[in-house]
Amino acid sequence: MTKEKPATQEERAKQTKKKVIRATIACLDKQGYAETTFARIQDRAGVSRGAITHHFPNRQALVAATAMELLSNALGPVERRADSTPDAAEPVAELIKHVWDRVVNSSGGRAMVEILVACRTDKELHRLLQDQLHDWDRQSRESVNTAYRGSEPDADDAELLWSIIRNFLRGLILHDKFVADPAYLTRMVERFARIMETQLIMLSDPNEDPE
Repeated sequence: MTKEKPATQEERAKQTKKKVIRATIACLDKQGYAETTFARIQDRAGVSRGAITHHFPNRQALVAATAMELLSNALGPVERRADSTPDAAEPVAELIKHVWDRVVNSSGGRAMVEILVACRTDKELHRLLQDQLHDWDRQSRESVNTAYRGSEPDADDAELLWSIIRNFLRGLILHDKFVADPAYLTRMVERFARIMETQLIMLSDPNEDPE
């Protein structure tokens, strides 16, 4: 029977970072940004404080790294549409509902909303994330342009529409506190998805020029 090789120091460091980021996501989702402290993260991740500060010198650095991990995962649905064949592509309304169910209204999605709200008043967090958020937004818009065109003649109409979709869905996370029946949010998403399907049009070939 072959013995498994012991994990290298680099592999152990990666595993620790993953555990810490997963714990940070859970804390942001359940407790919110203000209550996401090193002590809570340490307890949830089951690691020492030194293991956290070795990789992340302060809370803002850890939350910024968590944000970029979440945003990297959030690009998936649109990038998969851009890489798919026309027959395999998901209709726009279904894509929007998928993004709501699997990305935005998830532990990671709710954690991301907490981070974005915190950027309004935490100047250090905003400083750490500002350029990366702008780069992510540009990358997201480029992915949309390879898969869709907008109903208006403006060259960036698909980008504009996808930005509206993202902001609407994130806003529903906050609107949730106004709504007694979760089914009402589902109806809002479904109605919004049908409206946007008339505005955001899939390219018949993801490689064709949106012009």
